[in-house]
Amino acid sequence: MTRGVKTCCGGMWTDARKSQFIMGALRSAHTKWGPACKSKQRASVRRGFYLCACCKEEVPSTIPAVYKSGKKAGKAYRKKNALIDHTTPVIDPAVGFVSWDEVVERMFVEVEAYQILCDACHSIKTKEENRIRAERKKK
Repeated sequence: MTRGVKTCCGGMWTDARKSQFIMGALRSAHTKWGPACKSKQRASVRRGFYLCACCKEEVPSTIPAVYKSGKKAGKAYRKKNALIDHTTPVIDPAVGFVSWDEVVERMFVEVEAYQILCDACHSIKTKEENRIRAERKKK
């Protein structure tokens, strides 16, 4: 397919937009996936606190934060701090997208394939995966 050509959804979407839509739908369905919810229950140490699998600290479920931009800039809110993470990335950063079958297989896994990470540890892991993706794309 030619990049940027609107060939999907009656000529309204590009292939990239279609992929974003599908991934969003899968992520939405994943929020109801029992094993993911169970993994968070298992990491609970007491009401509202979880054990981070990386730093081994007890972390609160949410932390105070402030919107940085947009209409709500400067307003306070509660940001998630105990995040459900796949131990193996849904899309391998070293390989990239292979197929939707692989995405589904790697997204909807059993309890043992999840870990709970605090926001700081999750950010570090995500940055490393993004670095690997960027290096792969340079080649």
